[in-house]
Amino acid sequence: MSFKKTFLRNLFVSGGFTYLAQLVTFLASFITSRLLSPKDFGLVGLIAVFSGFITIFSDSGISMAVIRSPFKETYYRGLHYLSIIIGACLTVISILLIYPIALFYDNRDIILPGIAIAFLFIIKSFSIVPIAVLQKELRFGAAGRAVFISTLIGTISTIVMAFTGFKFWSLIWSQYVTAVISGILLYSNSSAIFKKTKLSVVKKSFLLAKRLIGSLIGFNMINYWARNADNLIVGKYYGTAELGIYNRAYMMLQIPLNLITGIFSTVLLPSFIKHKEAGGDMEQEYYFILKIISILNLPVAIILLLFPDKLVMILWGPNWIAVAKLLPYFGLLVLTQTLTSTQASILVILKFEKDLMFLGWINSAFMVTGIIIGATISLTSIAAFYSLSYILLVLPLYIFYLFNYKLRSGRNALRFWLPKLFLSAFIWSGIYYSVFPIVLCGLILWTIIILWDARSGLAIVSKRFLPGLSKT
Repeated sequence: MSFKKTFLRNLFVSGGFTYLAQLVTFLASFITSRLLSPKDFGLVGLIAVFSGFITIFSDSGISMAVIRSPFKETYYRGLHYLSIIIGACLTVISILLIYPIALFYDNRDIILPGIAIAFLFIIKSFSIVPIAVLQKELRFGAAGRAVFISTLIGTISTIVMAFTGFKFWSLIWSQYVTAVISGILLYSNSSAIFKKTKLSVVKKSFLLAKRLIGSLIGFNMINYWARNADNLIVGKYYGTAELGIYNRAYMMLQIPLNLITGIFSTVLLPSFIKHKEAGGDMEQEYYFILKIISILNLPVAIILLLFPDKLVMILWGPNWIAVAKLLPYFGLLVLTQTLTSTQASILVILKFEKDLMFLGWINSAFMVTGIIIGATISLTSIAAFYSLSYILLVLPLYIFYLFNYKLRSGRNALRFWLPKLFLSAFIWSGIYYSVFPIVLCGLILWTIIILWDARSGLAIVSKRFLPGLSKT
């Protein structure tokens, strides 16, 4: 079977469960947004800024080390127990940091919730290696079922607890439910990984994965603050209610990143490793994938750019209408960030993780600068200058250094990326100056370009999944 057919088959298996899980979460937000206030979401968001940073160290590249390495069971067990040790250490660190964090925000209400969230690092550490092994073995159905079932049960528990008056605690305890259910389901698929192993095996496994782990930690540490400096600033200087508003808008960027790029990257890394071992052409297949993603992200971006007010009123009600001013900027980023975020998998496969780390540091400096400039003006300006710094600084660096120079895509890179760069700047100007015809015109041109670029890829997809239609 060809790479494209195998990749698409695995993509739809993995994507089917992931889309169901995200759909459940998204639909539940209709209910929780009416049961909980922006302040409830903002309070948990204050903690999440720092707990999310510490989460970077819980995986630390262990998943990618499992998938990329040729080693098997003993190596898996070594990394599994390394993951648990790291999870326990992160729990202790989180508890020690929660009081200084409360002082930073001048908000002691976050101390007890912060301690509760800290213990999640231990529970979640049990799932990191098992799910990576399933992905490496291309058992996306088993991995997807674990994610979907645990998310479904966790989401139901959120609604029940919110309805019974647990307020922001419902957003915390439901994470325990999700993590425990996920661990139990993954254990049933990979119990051998949980067998006892010697400390010497853990040390050896770490030494084998050290270079990859170190580079990815270096990249993720800086990249995290590039993506969350806005939350930190909003929480510190604008308050919990405003942070709840901002997080809800930013969520509309994260959802397509998780749904589209998350799924593609999950399947991309193990699939490309096997394809590379067989001597296949990675560049051709990678641009095929980018063109398909360009089609999938377009409907989401159109809704966020053209109908933000209607979307907010339908989904969350009038209490959240302030979100609508921010959505167009994040909708614009959906068009390109869902594409560039796949590059981590490619660089890891090619063993360019050091380049990934340094590139992340430079891009983070660009993004944080934009956030700081916007914060001096208004909440909406944070989103505006966050997106502008990405378009004018980050995206060109991806195009000319990563794709054109490092990956040596040459004309393919320029032909694919340059129109997206210019149109992104064009659409941004329409949003910022409230000129709707510019936004509409830019989206129409964007649609025409990506449909033309993806015509061959769409033909392949239709033959694979709509064989009867492709013959008519």
